[in-house]
Amino acid sequence: MSKESTTKKPLIIVGLGSSAGGLEALRLFLSNVPAEKGEIAYVVVQHLSPNHKSMMLELLSRETPFEV
Repeated sequence: MSKESTTKKPLIIVGLGSSAGGLEALRLFLSNVPAEKGEIAYVVVQHLSPNHKSMMLELLSRETPFEV
């Protein structure tokens, strides 16, 4: 086995942030991300009122094959 085949690729972490009005942009982004697993983690942070029940999990799960 070569050294290259035993070396792990580094995990790349991409942070995405939006205001409450950014849901459509997040949906568009996730629906166009290539489905390559194990190399990139996407962290999504959305600003919402603490009194507002978030539906982001359900809405973004429809747009991507990734675990949300």
